[in-house]
Amino acid sequence: MEGSRCRRCGTPQFPPQRICAISECQAVDEMEPYLFSDKTARIFSYTGDNLAFSLDPPQIYGIVDFKGGGRMMLDFTDCSLESLSVDQPVELHLRRKYHDGQRGVHTYFWKAVPIVSAQR
Repeated sequence: MEGSRCRRCGTPQFPPQRICAISECQAVDEMEPYLFSDKTARIFSYTGDNLAFSLDPPQIYGIVDFKGGGRMMLDFTDCSLESLSVDQPVELHLRRKYHDGQRGVHTYFWKAVPIVSAQR
């Protein structure tokens, strides 16, 4: 999952941009590639949506903050709504987003997998 980072002010952005999102900077074409997939992240907010289609309702998604900067909305997987908490660490895993059996199309994207603490 590659975004970009402004060479002038260091702000990471996803998806990759040509213009820096920081109003004080707004550098144009001064971006370098920046990987988010290997960064640690924490849950900023989350929700369970019972009206969205899901094979295993509710559909769980939310906002994650990346260490070093950057924020993104992602689906959560391998968890229950009750097991999540704000500021909980997550890892990114490339997973199947959906499968269109009629057309034989598989679509993949990054999902947030909560890291469960060993403490009880």
